[in-house]
Amino acid sequence: MRQWKIKEQNEKMVAALQKGLGCTHFFARILINRGINEVEQALEFLNTSDSDLLDPYLFEGMSQAVERIGRAIGQHEKITVYGDYDVDGITATGLLVEAIRALGGDAEYYIPSRFTEGYGVNSSAIRAIAAGGTRLIITVDTGITAVAEVEEAKRLGLEIIITDHHECQRDLPDTRIINPKYTGCRYPFPDLAGVGVAYKMACALDQKYGSGEGARRFTSFAAIGTVADIMPLRGENRFIVRRGLEDLKETSSIGLKLLMDRCVGDKPVDTAAIGFMIAPRINAAGRLGSAEAGVELLITHDRERAQEIVDQLCAENNRRQEIEAQILEEAVSMIERDPDSEKRGAIVLWQEGWHNGVIGIVASRLKERYGKPCILFSVNGDLAKGSGRSIRPFNLFEALERISGICEKYGGHAYAAGLLVHAGRLPEFRDAFCREADRFLEDHAFDESIEVDCTLRCGDLTLDQIRALSRLAPFGRGNETPVFCMRGVELLDAAPTANQNHMRLVLQCGQQRTTAFYFNISPARFDYLPGDLIDIVFEAEINTYNGRQSVQLTIKDMRYSAALCAPMKTEIRRLKEEQILPADIPSREDAVALYRFLYLKMQQGVNSFDFYTLPGRIACAQQRRLTVGNIFYALQILKELGILEYSLEDQELKNLHIHPEKRVSFGDSEILKNITEKAGDTVWA
Repeated sequence: MRQWKIKEQNEKMVAALQKGLGCTHFFARILINRGINEVEQALEFLNTSDSDLLDPYLFEGMSQAVERIGRAIGQHEKITVYGDYDVDGITATGLLVEAIRALGGDAEYYIPSRFTEGYGVNSSAIRAIAAGGTRLIITVDTGITAVAEVEEAKRLGLEIIITDHHECQRDLPDTRIINPKYTGCRYPFPDLAGVGVAYKMACALDQKYGSGEGARRFTSFAAIGTVADIMPLRGENRFIVRRGLEDLKETSSIGLKLLMDRCVGDKPVDTAAIGFMIAPRINAAGRLGSAEAGVELLITHDRERAQEIVDQLCAENNRRQEIEAQILEEAVSMIERDPDSEKRGAIVLWQEGWHNGVIGIVASRLKERYGKPCILFSVNGDLAKGSGRSIRPFNLFEALERISGICEKYGGHAYAAGLLVHAGRLPEFRDAFCREADRFLEDHAFDESIEVDCTLRCGDLTLDQIRALSRLAPFGRGNETPVFCMRGVELLDAAPTANQNHMRLVLQCGQQRTTAFYFNISPARFDYLPGDLIDIVFEAEINTYNGRQSVQLTIKDMRYSAALCAPMKTEIRRLKEEQILPADIPSREDAVALYRFLYLKMQQGVNSFDFYTLPGRIACAQQRRLTVGNIFYALQILKELGILEYSLEDQELKNLHIHPEKRVSFGDSEILKNITEKAGDTVWA
C-alpha cells in the first residue's frame, strides 16, 4: 500500500505569501511546497518573460557550430539533420530542418529505423547520407555515444556536429559537441530536452543570420518534445513550455493544427493534452512504422498530405494500444507464474516477437504496478533490444554502466534507458541487473509514496479555487500538478468506462456531488462499493461540458476512510493477541468463499487487496458475509494447508499464489484446532 506523504508548511510563510501576493491560503501552501517561500520568488515563477531565455552562446562550442552551419548555408552545402525516433527526436529534427531552411539552407533529415537500425547514429546510415551528397551532419537528441561513427564520417569527408542531452559516457566523439551535460560546458541549465538543445541552436542561428525573432515560431515544437521527454518544467524549460503552449493555439504547422483538431478538439491545449493526446500519436510513427511520418507532419505545407499523416498516426496509435495491452497481459502472466519474481529487486523479461516499439511503455506500466525497476527485451535472432524504466531513487543509467560488460550498447537517463544485449546472455544480464537492484535495496528503499500538497475540506473544491491553480502551470516533472487529500468522502456510484480499463465515480463531498475518474483500474481491481466512506488522493481540474463548468477529480489512490479503519485495526490487534471469540472461527464454507473470491480475482490479474475491503467485496461477489476474524484465520488456515501463499503488510494483502491442485481436509488444520480451543468452541470435521 502506497504511503501518503502529506506536506506541511510554515504558517508564517503562508501568511506572508498570502499578504504579498493577494492569494488564498490554499494557493500559498502549494507555492511553498515547490520551494517558493518569498514574494519576489513567487512573482518570478508565476510571470515568465523573455529574460528567462538564456543566451545560447553560453554553450561550449556553439559559436564554432553556428559558424560552420552558416558557412554551409552560404556555400549551398547539403546539410542532414540526424534525429532519434521518439517525440523528442522527431520534434528536434523538424525544428532544426525548418530553422535551417528558413535561413536559405539546403536541409534534409534522417531518422534511423527502430526495427532495422536501432537507437543512435550508425555507420550504414552515415555511408548512405554521404552517398546522397551531404557534407555536414547535425545530430539532434542523439550522437553522444557515436565515437566510432564520427571517425567513419571523417574518413568519408563528412563533418558532424553533435547536439544531444543524454548523459556523457567516458569516451566521447572527437567533434563539436553541444550538450548541457558535457564536462566543462558553461551553460547554466542542464535539464534541456534534446529538442531544447536544438531550439537553442535555432536561436543562435537566428541571432547571427536571421531577424533575431525568427526562432519564436519553433517554440511550440520545443514544448511538445520537452513535455513528451518528461523533462523538469523549471527554469528555462518552464519558459519554453509556457511560451510553446501559447504558440500552439496559433501554430503555423498545418499538420500540428489538424492533429490537435482531431485529438484535442475544443479542450485546452496544456501539458496533459500534449502528454496524453498529441505526443502518443506523433510517437506512434516511430513505434510501429517510420518516424519520418512524424517529422513530415510537423514540416509539410501540403494540407492534403498533412491530413493523410494525421489519419495514419491516429490509426497506428490505436494499433499501438492493442499491442501494448497484449504484451502487458503476457508480461504480467510471466511475473505471476514465476515463484522467484517477488524475491527479485527488479523485473527483467524477454520474449521473441514482442514489438520493440512498445516495450518501453509496457515497462513503465509494470514499474508502476509492481514498484520495481523494469527492463523488457524484444528478442530477434541473436540480439535482444531492451527498454527500461526505473523507480526513484534507483539510477538506471548508473546501474547499466556498472554491468556494461554484458551490454552490446546502452544509453539514456537516470530513469529511462535503451540497450542491446546478446540473446544468449539475457539470463546473465537479468541476474546481474537484479543484483544491482538488490544491493541498492540493502541501504535504500524504492519510493512508491504519493506526495500530497495538502488536505482539503469539501468546501475547498470550488471552481474559483481550482481555476486559480492554472497560474502555476505548465505542470509536469519538477512542477507537478497539485495533489490533494480529502477524507470521509461517500462513494455514490462506480461504473467502468466503455473499454473497461478505467472507473468513473460519483462522490458526495459534503453538500457537493462530484465526478471523478480512476484511470488504469479495471472493475476487477476496484475494491469499493457504493455507500463506502473513503479517503482519496486526487488531482482537480475544471471540466467543461455543454458550456457548463464543474470540478472534476482524477483519483491517484484511495482507501477505506480512516474513520472506518480504526475499529478494524482494533479487531486485527485483538486477533494478533489471540483474544479469540467463537464468531472469529471460520467455517469450511467461509474458507471456500474466500478461496473462490481470491482465485477469480487472480484469474483477472489482481494480486493485491486492501484487507479492509474484503468483507464487503466477498459479500458482494460470493453472497456470503465473513467477519474480519473469519478472513484473518481462514487465510492462515489455507496457508498452513498449502493451498495459498500470501503476505499481509499493514492493511495490504499481496504476493498471492494459489495451488488449486492441493486436496486437503479443512478439519486437519492445527491452526483451526488451536483457535477453536482458545475460543472455547468444539472442533468439527
